[in-house]
Amino acid sequence: MNAVGIICEYNPFHRGHALHIARAREASGADYVVCVMSGPFTQRGAPARHDKWTRAHAALSCGADLVLELPVRFACASAQEFAAGGVGILASLGVVSHLSFGCEAEALPLLSHAAQAMTDESPAFAEALREGLDQGMSYPRARAAAVLRSQPELESALSLPNAALALEYLQAMPQGMIPVPVEREGSGYHDGELSHLSSATGVRAALERGDLQAAMDALPAPDRFAAAEAQGDLCEEDALSQALIARLRTISAPELSQISGMDEGLEHRFIAAAQKCSTRKKLIETVKTRRYTWARLSRLSTLALLGVTRELAQAYPAPVYARILGFRRSAAPLLRAIADRGSIPLITKAADYDQTHPLYALDARAQDLWSLGCAEPSLRAGGRDFTTPPVIL
Repeated sequence: MNAVGIICEYNPFHRGHALHIARAREASGADYVVCVMSGPFTQRGAPARHDKWTRAHAALSCGADLVLELPVRFACASAQEFAAGGVGILASLGVVSHLSFGCEAEALPLLSHAAQAMTDESPAFAEALREGLDQGMSYPRARAAAVLRSQPELESALSLPNAALALEYLQAMPQGMIPVPVEREGSGYHDGELSHLSSATGVRAALERGDLQAAMDALPAPDRFAAAEAQGDLCEEDALSQALIARLRTISAPELSQISGMDEGLEHRFIAAAQKCSTRKKLIETVKTRRYTWARLSRLSTLALLGVTRELAQAYPAPVYARILGFRRSAAPLLRAIADRGSIPLITKAADYDQTHPLYALDARAQDLWSLGCAEPSLRAGGRDFTTPPVIL
């Protein structure tokens, strides 16, 4: 028995995602597809529009066999930590032989060379990285520039849309795990227009402007998403603005400086911006500089709201459990194999794990915060993690 792993967000699950699952299974020859999916918050820091069970149901309806939650400690983090967390869970299951991700097949050898250079961190690479940061580059740009200084032939590969995460996956993969690149088709990641193979960005844009039918037509399994939209069981990107501004107006600079990633005096910029901004979007625009990307500042906003400290992040560099969001009944042999071979606990019922564990408590807190942002007030109660069972198809 073997399985192919996919690290994902499915915000929401569109036809391109279904195509990826099918091609990953075919290319790897795996018996099962295991998805590790972010929960209430995404890697770019924003809340997912729909809850994690709705998104897991769509994935299971379209070819996945098992969907696990990527803890928010890794889901709302840098690309490096996001990849490390997802790969860490997959490797710990004891059954995942392949990892599939978006990447042009012909670029994989070049990206593998770049990943090795970043992993080795030669003195020349380290010096070039420092120079880039001193010039005001963001960390991802400075790192790519450091690689290109010694290996300019990698420029074409590093400029591809999927290169950043592909590099992180390649560095995080343990020896023996096989990469399975699947080229993206249809709309680009940031494309806001709808098409037969629309991006998640395009679908969310349609939902935000009220074009529900067009958005649902772009999804291969729209029923649960349509129901969530109709019921107001969704969290829009700025829904937690008041909570965030309140947090930043009442926290001290020394306390905020302890948040993971809050470096170089950024706490002072956030606190000052919170005094004159009333929305999350405006706050980030005010704090933003050439050195700090929107995504990084968006993540920091969410980490501040959740209270994710540098100490907590350093204490847990790798996942310590795998929580099931849903599975297909036909995957029963897979679950038994994970129970036998896995090196971390596999959680089916939320109440069965130590609810005081810092990472687990953080996940519950993140879900409660997401619920607070629901468009329908009657759905804002906490505790969903302990009242919602896994999806079983």
